[in-house]
Amino acid sequence: MIITVRMFAGLTCENKDLTCYGQNEFKIELAGNMNLVEILNYLGISHLVAKIILVNGLFKPLEYIANDQDELSVFPPVGGG
Repeated sequence: MIITVRMFAGLTCENKDLTCYGQNEFKIELAGNMNLVEILNYLGISHLVAKIILVNGLFKPLEYIANDQDELSVFPPVGGG
C-alpha cells in the first residue's frame, strides 16, 4: 500500500532508517494495515506532536486504518494570538 504524506510547520520524517528521513512531503509504502498512530510511530513522530491529521482532506480518528493512495496531512499544535 502506498500513501502520500505531507507535513507542515517544521515537521519531517524522523525515522533515519527510511528514505524519507528529513523530508516533509513524500510517498511511502506500508507493509500492511496500519492506523494513523502506527504510521506516525513508523515515521518517528509522536501522535502527541502531530495534533491535526487529515486523511484526504478530512479529519479522521487516530484509529483510522489507512487505505492505498490515501493522502495524509500532518500538522503540529497551532499557536497564535
